[in-house]
Amino acid sequence: MAGSVAVPAWFAAAEGPQPEGVASRVRGMSSFLPVDVHAAAAPPRAMRGLMVDAARVPEKLDYYRRLIDFCAEWGFNTLQFRLADDQGSALRFASVSGLITHTNAFTPDQLRNLAEYGQRHGVDVFPEIESFGHTGYITRSPAFAHLLDRDPNGSSEFSGVNPVDPATLELMTILYDEVTSIFPSVYLHGGCDEVNWGGSARSRRALQSRSRAQIWADYLNALNRAAVELHKELIVWGDFVLHKEPQILGLLDKRIIIMDWNYAENNAVPLHDTLAKVAADGARAIGAPALSCYRWGARVGAEQLRNVDAYADAYRASNQSASLGVMVTNWIPSRYIQNSIWDSFAYAAVALNEGTATAQALGFRRFVEKHYQTAWNEQWSDVFESLYSAAPSWPGGATASSHGLTLPVPWSSEAQLTAVLRAGAPPPNPFTRLSSLLVLLEPSVLTNLSDFQAFALCVRYLERMFWREAVVVEQASQRPLDRARATLLIQAIAAHDQALADALTRDWDGGRFADAPAASQPVIDLGAKDQMLFQWMRAARYSASLAQNPDRFCALLQ
Repeated sequence: MAGSVAVPAWFAAAEGPQPEGVASRVRGMSSFLPVDVHAAAAPPRAMRGLMVDAARVPEKLDYYRRLIDFCAEWGFNTLQFRLADDQGSALRFASVSGLITHTNAFTPDQLRNLAEYGQRHGVDVFPEIESFGHTGYITRSPAFAHLLDRDPNGSSEFSGVNPVDPATLELMTILYDEVTSIFPSVYLHGGCDEVNWGGSARSRRALQSRSRAQIWADYLNALNRAAVELHKELIVWGDFVLHKEPQILGLLDKRIIIMDWNYAENNAVPLHDTLAKVAADGARAIGAPALSCYRWGARVGAEQLRNVDAYADAYRASNQSASLGVMVTNWIPSRYIQNSIWDSFAYAAVALNEGTATAQALGFRRFVEKHYQTAWNEQWSDVFESLYSAAPSWPGGATASSHGLTLPVPWSSEAQLTAVLRAGAPPPNPFTRLSSLLVLLEPSVLTNLSDFQAFALCVRYLERMFWREAVVVEQASQRPLDRARATLLIQAIAAHDQALADALTRDWDGGRFADAPAASQPVIDLGAKDQMLFQWMRAARYSASLAQNPDRFCALLQ
């Protein structure tokens, strides 16, 4: 097979002639066929798992191995490994050249070893490879730009590959083949969420004779046939299949597994109703709540824990044989400090293994006693209750915290500083007290001290972000303006900003790649709130420039 691509029999019937070009970009496939070289892992009866978003920001393999260790220790049995998104692929594909690939992408052997490490620890690691939406790793490449099928009348936030172009299916078949040769899990996640398609001439012609739902289902069924030929069970996201265009569900092959996600739902009843709909259709589903998601920044709030609870109640306790369990998603690592969120993972583990009542009563106590090997007391209780209730959310993305805080981006330009001054005094800063409380608790931490320090650094970040807003508003309110005091203030802000920038950089470099673009430059389709370190570095540079030019700072205050 060297130098050629095997086209499955079912693919030959696809609309239109077989395209040229893809095969010429594919090297020999003998090392990827068949997949019987790996014995497919038996699927667990009920998934209790976590998702990692290597597709947005690849992290060091040591971190992923540690995460597998944590999963094994806390009762998670599954890890969903996202390989590709609009930003790039975290796998250096050997079968196809020309894809957009992350600077720090992994080799097939590195990920094969990681999957085998998971198997040895009782954790089934299965891959996710985007196959419809979130496919910028394909369509941003000049080699495959012709597969882009964005509809100008659709969501400007999303795009997609062309589902009726035979070259799309040919490419996905090749990528599936390689990915499944790496990961022995029986599961393969094909993505297929947040898709904007239908703008190409080929798609518009197809829509004259078939409905959008029919084209959707035909394409997903074709992806499923590719997965079945590789002895895998295909999983797809359920936003369109279940909610936006629910007529798709009845047209799908019943072997396709639907992953139901809704990160704002905190009531188990509608989630259970969705599961019942899937069961009535003869299909299967996995519940997928979130921790870090579009609504949050450095920390998630208490209501996001309720999202985990709702899915645990709907899917874990369900008598429906259609439920395969729950996968807790966690998105865009550059939003948060890597080792600052183990407590959230631990809470989810208790909820999935022992139920939400136990998690709410004992989840964080179990974490403190097990992870830090220290005694639970009122101070620890205060830390977790206060932090989850005060966590700021993105305006419009969730209800404000109990302190009335919404998530800002640290001011790093004249326009942003002016907006802060015009907005007036922010609510009181709850993180100052929490930061001091963590200083008192640190001596009691006996194990995983570096995790505790990352946790404390996160609180310090939140405290500094709200402090620098409050102090400039307070200074601007003084009349007449004390120019000498204002000069000292901007010099102090700059010094604090740089000290925190240094601390955040050291932390990033410890578990992530120092040259990762997300750390130092804007990344396509990531917002300012999604790049904590990069935005803080910008803020530190701007405050340093004002410290060098205090007259400009005084002019802004006035």
